Amino acid sequence: MTTVIQESSPTKPRPSLLDGGGRDLSVDEAASALRVLRHGVVDESTSRFLLPPAVRATVSPVIAALRWATVMFGVVFAAPDANNGDLAVVVSLAIALFHTTWRTFRPLRLADRQFRYQALAIADGVILGLAVGISGGFDSPFVLCLLAVTAVAAFGWGIRLGLATLGATIVGMTITGLSTNAGLNLGAQSSFTVLLTILIIIGLLAFGRIRLLEAERRRANLAGRIDTLSETNDLLHILNQVARTLPTSLDLREALAAARDQLTDAFDATVVALVVVDESGEHWTPQLSDGCSLAPSASRDELHPYLQQVLDSDSSLLVPDFDGGLAPASRTGVYTALRTRGKTVGLLAVEHESPGMYSSRELHLVDGLAEVLALTVDNARWFRRLRTLGAEEERSRIARDLHDRLGQWLTYISFELERIMQDDAKSAPELDHLYGDVQMAIDELRETLRQLRAGVTAEKPLTVVARDHLDRFGSRGKTKTVFTVVSPGASMSLAVENELLRIIQEALNNIEKHAMASSVEVIWDVRDDGADLTIRDDGRGFDLARSVRESAYGLVGMRERADSVGATIDVSSSPGSGTEITVHVPREARGAIA
Repeated sequence: MTTVIQESSPTKPRPSLLDGGGRDLSVDEAASALRVLRHGVVDESTSRFLLPPAVRATVSPVIAALRWATVMFGVVFAAPDANNGDLAVVVSLAIALFHTTWRTFRPLRLADRQFRYQALAIADGVILGLAVGISGGFDSPFVLCLLAVTAVAAFGWGIRLGLATLGATIVGMTITGLSTNAGLNLGAQSSFTVLLTILIIIGLLAFGRIRLLEAERRRANLAGRIDTLSETNDLLHILNQVARTLPTSLDLREALAAARDQLTDAFDATVVALVVVDESGEHWTPQLSDGCSLAPSASRDELHPYLQQVLDSDSSLLVPDFDGGLAPASRTGVYTALRTRGKTVGLLAVEHESPGMYSSRELHLVDGLAEVLALTVDNARWFRRLRTLGAEEERSRIARDLHDRLGQWLTYISFELERIMQDDAKSAPELDHLYGDVQMAIDELRETLRQLRAGVTAEKPLTVVARDHLDRFGSRGKTKTVFTVVSPGASMSLAVENELLRIIQEALNNIEKHAMASSVEVIWDVRDDGADLTIRDDGRGFDLARSVRESAYGLVGMRERADSVGATIDVSSSPGSGTEITVHVPREARGAIA
């Protein structure tokens, strides 16, 4: 199911195309009418008449020929009376000629359901009825003009208006017949022949009209199905390319890079944005933000209104014309929620700078892409969690390799340098400096091994391991460290506390490399409803608006670890004001309870 909204500014109501029966046309029929307007021979009189193009092109010439043929027939038979000075015949001739000339240059708009055009058809019947009545009713030489006017009404609007127009001609004839005492001359045998002929022609034209309209509807429906199949084929081709490309990698970054390229090509997009939700469903983080600026984390209420709309509905959203979306320059966009396994995993926005650039085609395309993207994102996130859980064993293996290989080599080099320096009392200052560098490398390696091997156990909870790590961090430099435990004795599960320990290590490593902080404070608070870990420094901070790719301060790794146990991360920072990272672990998170 899809939803399309127009721009919020008031617009004029769109006129609907109507066929001769007065019903609204289907989309396929309307599209057929537009194609005929572009490629067919169409004039104003048949612009509302949905006939096959070949028939449409002949309607106006045939009607004009019929009108003039009936007038010329009357002129031939009225000529003797007109030459003898019969004023009634001359008046009838003048009215018939004027009406036919007028309708040649200003034809009726056939099949137009506006009342005024149907009224004009009936008015034509009254006018010609008056003219025929003046010159003798059914004995008038211009009686066949009634055939033309009723035939046009029957073919243009159907049998009911044809009969109504015939009735109007008889009313006109009756009015003039009574006023001139000429009568209708219904007693003549020819009068019944003329009347019967007109009725038969009205019926035949009305029946033929119905068959022509049905033929055009079938043709339009077939053409519409062909167009739909062609467009569907194009969409399926694009979806097939995307479906084959995106799932090839279980790495989220690689999958999203492929998604960005596919979306940019398929939509010619100037903005591609994708935000994913954390396990708690409360915070949305950007994974793609090409062409726009997104905050590193946003609550549901802080999302763009269009993203909130697709999040609250089961349909995608097309906005063909607006003034600014995720990017100020955007003028049109499509938006959808990425749902899989019964839950929403992300939101996708694609925008362009040109209004009206996207239509129902792009809406159908984004509908098809949504499920593929949702599965890709969800699979990559699950793979990331499994990779995180399996990382502990890899950490232990790496620690053993570093100790057994690099550690032993550094220790050997250190012993050799020390022996050389003892044997040569006049060793060069460069040798002393090299010995100091080796000792520093050994210290760095020991600290790395401690971090790799450090882990929370039942005997050493996070409060103990984190305090030891902070003490070593403070002893290595000039940074003052403070570790505050709000609830001593309270703890979370080993799985949760191990991931929080890695987050502390990552945060401290990045503070040491980038923050230039003089003090660091870590607060650990375990409550009945969950736990909060706060890491605060007084360093130089950074601009959150410029970290939409989450490269600053190792947020990517920390967010991955938090997400693996159902926790969330909030980051607060600004240049010159330090940084505060808060990790919230809800009680219902996976394995949160000790």
